[in-house]
Amino acid sequence: MRYFALTLFAGGLALAACAEPGPTESSRPSLTKAGADHAAAAASHRYRVTLENLTSGQVFSPGVAATHTKDASVWASGAAASEGIRLIAEEGLETAAVAELSGAPGIFDVVDIASPTNRVGGGAPLPNPQIFEITAAANANRLSLAVMLICTNDGFAGLSGVKLPGGFRPDVHEVGAWDAGTEQNNEQVDQIVDPCTAAGPVSHPPDGNGRVATSGVILPHSNIQGVGDLSVALHGWSFPVARITVQRIN
Repeated sequence: MRYFALTLFAGGLALAACAEPGPTESSRPSLTKAGADHAAAAASHRYRVTLENLTSGQVFSPGVAATHTKDASVWASGAAASEGIRLIAEEGLETAAVAELSGAPGIFDVVDIASPTNRVGGGAPLPNPQIFEITAAANANRLSLAVMLICTNDGFAGLSGVKLPGGFRPDVHEVGAWDAGTEQNNEQVDQIVDPCTAAGPVSHPPDGNGRVATSGVILPHSNIQGVGDLSVALHGWSFPVARITVQRIN
């Protein structure tokens, strides 16, 4: 099974992936609906997103971020995870999610968060915080994001359809962890991506990434329980696991 990989090199360890509304028909009767939709889409803005990992025992995997309309969804509590979200939550692989969202109805912009985000006190030379930019439009002003907590079976963190700030004051979101509902939480290291044990805080030899599939829905994660090879003290977390700051920059 593929998953993002941890690479050793001389300097240490590195993880690699393995507004103003536009015119409307009511305000501009001369516009056709298609013209109004085009004008609304043209009223785009750029945002800087800062993803900060607040945990000491969980590196965040590569992931995906997307802006979209209020009717589109990347993931949602109580819903089944898409294949793209499953692969992020189980394996830290973001490329399927990027592909399935790019060009999908209601999706405006998609960003491949290609680099992992380091844990607090982590030894690998990885960014924390992670900073990227994304574009949104007047009719597509929602933001969703997902990254894996790599020392879990199918845990992830992120945002689901939050409204982007209309002005230049940043919005700060403190978020918890979610369970994709697609894999049994047995906490066995041979069913968790190898970068978990390579990045620490507990080391194990590489042993692949098996899977006991489940067919649940996305729900808040129950945290590390210590039922397998993971340590509650070292791999567990408290709320929030991440701080996500969103600021309009144009």
